[in-house]
Amino acid sequence: MATKISIVLLTCFLIGACKKDQYTTRPQLTLKSVSSTSLHQGDVLNFDIDFTDKEGDIQDSIWIQRISSVCPGTFASIFQYKMPDFSPTKDLKGTISIGFIYNVANDPYYPYLGSCANKVDTSIFKFWLKDLGGHVSDTITSPKIIFN
Repeated sequence: MATKISIVLLTCFLIGACKKDQYTTRPQLTLKSVSSTSLHQGDVLNFDIDFTDKEGDIQDSIWIQRISSVCPGTFASIFQYKMPDFSPTKDLKGTISIGFIYNVANDPYYPYLGSCANKVDTSIFKFWLKDLGGHVSDTITSPKIIFN
């Protein structure tokens, strides 16, 4: 009898713990994919970031920070990019794709990622988003990226 009660309680707990995606007023970010964790000159680095937002008003800005372990003062800047303007819809879910090109200046399609004075570098990237209501998402961090 105690075993049956334990199984019923465990089942109720598991059903209660399994909830659908929850949309919150504060945007939620998840790193979906990174195109590569090892780059050479001319390679493109793409990040796909999944997001959810209850109001769907993510059209403010996304911030990106590169933090280098080899040249810490060189790539510690925070970059702010304006999000595209579109009509918000409630319970918005989607993917933001962000791309950079490594060590090639003046590329017409991708922002430039510099090198670390002819050294192999390892960096991480941090991303966060602000919506039109002023709500700031959580900060997500990439895996280590090697710049050869």
